[in-house]
Amino acid sequence: MQEVSTSLLTSFPLVTASESRQLDQLAEQAGLPSLVLMENAALRIAEVLQQHFELDPPKRIVIVCGKGNNGGDGMALARHLNNIGFQVQVFLLADPSELKGDAATNYEVAVNFGIPIQPIVSSEELPQIIEPLRNADLVVDALLGTGITGEVRGLYAEAIPLITRHSHRILSVDIPSGINSDTGEVCGVAVRADATVTLGAIKLGLMLFPGADYAGDLFVGSLGVPNSLLTKLNIQKFVATHEIVPRVLPPRSPNTHKGDYGRVLIVGGAPGMSGAAIMAGKAALRSGAGLAQVALPQSLNIAIEASALEVMSFPLPETEAGTIAPEALNVLAPRLEWADVIAVGCGISRHERTQEFVRQLVAQVDKPMVIDADGLIALSGCDEILRQRKSLTVLTPHPGEMAALIQTKTEEIQRDRVGVALKAAKDFNAMVVLKGARSITASPDGTVFVNPTGNAGMATGGSGDVLTGMIAALLAQTIVRSLSTSDLRSLTEAVAAAVFLHGLAGDIASWEKGEVALVAGDLLDHLPRAINEPELSQPLTLRPLSPFVQFVVRMRK
Repeated sequence: MQEVSTSLLTSFPLVTASESRQLDQLAEQAGLPSLVLMENAALRIAEVLQQHFELDPPKRIVIVCGKGNNGGDGMALARHLNNIGFQVQVFLLADPSELKGDAATNYEVAVNFGIPIQPIVSSEELPQIIEPLRNADLVVDALLGTGITGEVRGLYAEAIPLITRHSHRILSVDIPSGINSDTGEVCGVAVRADATVTLGAIKLGLMLFPGADYAGDLFVGSLGVPNSLLTKLNIQKFVATHEIVPRVLPPRSPNTHKGDYGRVLIVGGAPGMSGAAIMAGKAALRSGAGLAQVALPQSLNIAIEASALEVMSFPLPETEAGTIAPEALNVLAPRLEWADVIAVGCGISRHERTQEFVRQLVAQVDKPMVIDADGLIALSGCDEILRQRKSLTVLTPHPGEMAALIQTKTEEIQRDRVGVALKAAKDFNAMVVLKGARSITASPDGTVFVNPTGNAGMATGGSGDVLTGMIAALLAQTIVRSLSTSDLRSLTEAVAAAVFLHGLAGDIASWEKGEVALVAGDLLDHLPRAINEPELSQPLTLRPLSPFVQFVVRMRK
């Protein structure tokens, strides 16, 4: 069995429900009893309850439990909280006789310790939980875990809206009840938590919308299972973290020159959209490329020479509409040979003859290439052009462009962002960056990075152009440093790092500008700090956490 790269385990692994169960089974096979896993889970949840929510005894805690292992975690938690002086009340939405295994054990122990556990077995009894929910300092949702796939039904479906409506603050165990742990979809109804402590490894659905929004602030708690067991599962999906940045952008040797950091050629621009290509060129330099040149229609050449002193320009033959003409390919030949990475599409337009130029460029030029925006539209229905390319190809569509590229509807893209990105990466033999909230980087080898940085203020024209320049620059540096374009793992990390830093620059900009006033140029201004301080992405609690709990993403402001 292929083992996952040790370097990738410094990122957070993402697991499906099936992989989570396999991990528990491997732990048990290694001699770690499931009851110990449940005990560790309870301790991790208790830590977040105290440190993140800043709660101390004798605060009132209400725990709503289901009949499965999620409920078992909740009852183990009740015991620990009761032992240190919290006022704990537990509602069990099942008859105690339905409990099995570790959940039954923890129920029995809790009862023996005098913890009040009130079974709720009918709709008529449900209103009994409303007043305790309202009076609690925190409500713990331990109702449903990762096993749910279809719609929530019965008593649980009635209870979940009550929990969300009447609770001041909610902490979910492992995953908010009602969220599909593989897709992030809402299974009819779901608890909207203020924070979630996922256990052992992060469930994929917690990083994808709408699940991410329902999860709130996301923590991952250790169950005492070492990374060596994770390697046996061949995990290929990860959360990108700040630790990826120094691997992609290591310290520079003092004895270097601009040629050591790659040459990026940006091909794009059209009347009214020259700024897109210019921003991509600026972003390439801000991201460390030694040289960046923008090739754009000759009538627009003055625009870049006037606005971007450090970025070189190259005028191209143009159509009657002022866009790049097909004959530009021959004129561009020396620059194509010069470049380590070519980025095409930023503001290039959908003019018919320009789209023909894009198709010829992608088909005929054997160089690493990043394709964005209208460059992607030109390739809609031209799958063979992409499949036949021998050099690295990176596609950076937003959902609408992806829908055009694979000829489906945007809703289908959003329904399964990870699955769509992976399939496209394999079908086109290309790296795919599916942009949007929690952008996905997918590689043809099956590796996926889900990006945790970025904010709604980045939903503004030009953000994608900045990202294109950044990806091209980090790829160029990686290729020049390794003198290879065949190290797919390193190249995937370079692309994921660009996406991560792009989002972080947006986050840093939002701290100063807010989200409403944010523009794409602000990303360029704040990119240096993102590169120099990638650890700024790490959310912190006012009270420190132990090494057994890690704060993954802050969602609630």
